[in-house]
Amino acid sequence: MTVHDEVRWWIQFGRAFLARPAALCFAVALAWWFPGWLLTTGALVLAGAIGLRLWARRRPASYARFSVALAARRKARNLVRAWPDVCASCGLDREGACPTVRRRRVRGPHVELLVTPLLGQTLQHFAAVSEPLRSGVQASRLRLESHGPRDVRMIFTVVESLRATFPSTVPDEVTALEHATLGRQEDGRPWRLALGPHTLVAGSSGAGKGSVFWSFAVALAPAVRAGSVHLHGIDLKAGMEVLMGRGLFTSVATDAVEAVALLEDLVADMQERARQYAGTQRSHCATTENPLHIVMIDELAALTAYNNERELQRRAETAINLLCSQGRAPGFMVFACLQDPRKEVIPSRGLFTQMVGLRLKDISETTMVLGETAALTGAHCHRIRRDVPGTGYVVPEDGGHPILVRAGYASDELIREVAQTYAAPETREIDVAAVRDSLGPRRRPRSREDVA
Repeated sequence: MTVHDEVRWWIQFGRAFLARPAALCFAVALAWWFPGWLLTTGALVLAGAIGLRLWARRRPASYARFSVALAARRKARNLVRAWPDVCASCGLDREGACPTVRRRRVRGPHVELLVTPLLGQTLQHFAAVSEPLRSGVQASRLRLESHGPRDVRMIFTVVESLRATFPSTVPDEVTALEHATLGRQEDGRPWRLALGPHTLVAGSSGAGKGSVFWSFAVALAPAVRAGSVHLHGIDLKAGMEVLMGRGLFTSVATDAVEAVALLEDLVADMQERARQYAGTQRSHCATTENPLHIVMIDELAALTAYNNERELQRRAETAINLLCSQGRAPGFMVFACLQDPRKEVIPSRGLFTQMVGLRLKDISETTMVLGETAALTGAHCHRIRRDVPGTGYVVPEDGGHPILVRAGYASDELIREVAQTYAAPETREIDVAAVRDSLGPRRRPRSREDVA
């Protein structure tokens, strides 16, 4: 918790208190009618503020849910009051009548209205003015759905619940290796990423891929120390990112030759384990004898599309394709980050079944990462602000509508501390000799003397 965050919280509390006429009038009335209670009133307000602050620091997730729900309820009341004027300004009224709000419901940062349109109006009429509707009620997002034969469900996002930065957290103990908690959803609940499905994290430069990368590694730290998870890092930026937490990784590759050697070794291990499982079991359960192997790649395109050594590029793509197509059942997972999600940059994009879309350039990139349906139903990766790194959209495992999430922030100090405290019990040396020998001698560039 930084000084900036502390000051901002107290400023926000003061604004929230002053914005509530009932609470302010009650405090002023006590001080006016009972002057002797002035200090008592001030002490009560201060004690309440300190209690809320302690709650926010000790139980940030539950406090976030409380504060978001409180703000959303207040905005829901304002929304319903302003509904006739908003409909009139958007052209949805007729002869003084406007679509009827049948039900109002608050869910986390969302206000859900169930509306009965006027005769002759359909969902398309609301969709045509969705942007003016969203702006008119000061919501950050609006999603429209059909409900029954006639009604329209409108889901307004009225509270930006993920603006504040929060730290990545280490689980207290080794949990069932089904999910890793990376951060929070916009409704305040934990954001859990499933372990097993191959995962692709796409985002522009500065979008916060590092936050997702390290929150994932930190969440697995107890399992790494126990030996039931082996992390293998690939970072072709000379290891600038991965070597910060070297202790968490069983092996680390910092150039293309090491990366190919590591990937091919893991493919061989995967195939050997699959042969062992053949006829006896169809899925993997992580143990210290048969750990879950997770390949964490800092920038996937540097290993594939941007690799100027064609043979290394081909072999890297082949190994990644094999791991992604065959690795889940025997306990091998690929977790990769990249900036450019185009198919020509990452041909194996379709093999990644779990996608995280951070801030992207435009709606076409959002569609590439999360699919056309997600882009049409509220996944606006291209509208994410630059000052909220680590924020993105995910599509739930059951299909559903996209969910806005944010990963925790892992500082350099936290990464070093976790890597030292939860260091992997064993390391694995990468044998690059076979790869180098298979490449043969590098061709010397032609000089002017050669041409002459």
